[in-house]
Amino acid sequence: MPERRKPQAVLRVADLERSLQFYQSLPDFTTNLDDGLAQVIGPGGVVLLLVGPDPVPPPGVPLAGPGAWVYLHRPDLSALSAAFRNRGLMSGEPVTPYPGYRHLLLPDPDGYLLAFWESLPLADEEVLALYRSGPERLRLAVDGLREADLDLPRAPGKWTVREIVHHLVDSDLATYQVIRMALALPGRTIHPDLWEPDEWMAGLRCGERPIGPAVDLLSASRAWTLEAVEHLPGALSRGVQWPSGYQAEVRDLLRQVGGHAIHHIIQVEETRRKHGL
Repeated sequence: MPERRKPQAVLRVADLERSLQFYQSLPDFTTNLDDGLAQVIGPGGVVLLLVGPDPVPPPGVPLAGPGAWVYLHRPDLSALSAAFRNRGLMSGEPVTPYPGYRHLLLPDPDGYLLAFWESLPLADEEVLALYRSGPERLRLAVDGLREADLDLPRAPGKWTVREIVHHLVDSDLATYQVIRMALALPGRTIHPDLWEPDEWMAGLRCGERPIGPAVDLLSASRAWTLEAVEHLPGALSRGVQWPSGYQAEVRDLLRQVGGHAIHHIIQVEETRRKHGL
């Protein structure tokens, strides 16, 4: 078996042979099997690791939770959807849950969701509108929820509403610091601190804390950013780069966190529907 690359996700499956047959049926996927561990290489070189019921996964690589979404970028969702229909894998079409993004969801035999996604063109005005919409939509999504309601997950093993809100805000603030650097010192190379969602969730005890201050913080940080963008000449074109050489402009960062927030707000809305709240 070729040398294993670090997987994007590790999925425990009930029947390894069945899962291998499924992934081999997908366009542009290849698989390798060795000692009960199956390496799946998808579009763009994304690696998934499948482990059967018994083998122990490699140390330091967490298992995906039940029903986890596995994100796979594809620039051709319409063609991919047609290919899936022709192979009898699904009948659905790509959906656009928020501006500038659409995905195609394909469940695997163990209930994990392969979320094939692509970006759609957005004008700067649309990027700003997406970014601006987050705080108010979040407030509406949690409005009227009791403390006990905040501790409900949308499915077993998923984050609770409380945890989703804290994750959303923590993620937004991690990018907020990058945006500030891009606005203040464009062209610089940044060295961002490590931000690992699950570690922050545990370290900050997000499953226990109230959400009010976090919701207010999201509103305040985004208001600051929008005012700065309006005030500074050429703000959206200012950018920074990472030590790897990857570069991003402010417009890219606003689009990223704008969509990320709406993605998680949709999860809160889904949780309310599932629990009749």
